[in-house]
Amino acid sequence: MTVSSERPRIKGRVRAMRVDTTCGAIGHMTVDEIRERIIGADLNVTCPECGEIHLTREDAEEAAARKVRDTARYKRILEEASAKEPNL
Repeated sequence: MTVSSERPRIKGRVRAMRVDTTCGAIGHMTVDEIRERIIGADLNVTCPECGEIHLTREDAEEAAARKVRDTARYKRILEEASAKEPNL
């Protein structure tokens, strides 16, 4: 007897993507897209690319079209970096 005849095959969905890390290939995602991809009980619905919450596809497209230097996150990073620089 083979393994396949001993038990029925169960078709299912396999998910192997992590949305809590960004590698440049994920891009901006809506809350619904994040929910489809999340693995585990911890549900963080902030966009892995920019850290904002996009409720609609239009929100995500708008965020993708924005220049990085125009975001609040970028400005905060600049302020933190300038605060750490030694005064010459």
